Amino acid sequence: MAQGDIKILQQSSMTGRGARKYNVGSGTDAILPGEPVARALGAVVVTPMGSGVSGSSGPYVTTDYLVGVAATSGTQTATADGSVYAYPLTSQTTYIMAANDSTDINTQAKYDALVGARVLMDYTTGTYTLLTGDEATAGCVILPLDITRYPGKIAFAFREGVSDLS
Repeated sequence: MAQGDIKILQQSSMTGRGARKYNVGSGTDAILPGEPVARALGAVVVTPMGSGVSGSSGPYVTTDYLVGVAATSGTQTATADGSVYAYPLTSQTTYIMAANDSTDINTQAKYDALVGARVLMDYTTGTYTLLTGDEATAGCVILPLDITRYPGKIAFAFREGVSDLS
């Protein structure tokens, strides 16, 4: 996994929240700052989204439930439970991360044509990236961004339907 895959670009002053502490079970894959953190419905522990599955993608609305984006590293070990702090999801927060294929967004016109697309994250080779194909049940939405300031990056928000609190 790679630290800092997802960063907060902009947060509303009225909705900004501090990180919350979540339990992580022993033996859970590492959770690093900037990675999406998930929880199954009814579960008391969290895991990294796509944990243990290379090439997996998500989150999907009403299927995958994220608690947020990790603010710290998880403290769990192979034999001991731990915890992680994560920034809770809000659709009012703009995040930024690398595009899965930077040629899809290498001009402002190409990028602008994707604004509003519902997209998924991809987890391949230990890094989370954002895909650019529109899918009705995808849990992220592409937002406007000046690509000269952030080359190879995509601004996005999480849809409410992927929050474990919705």
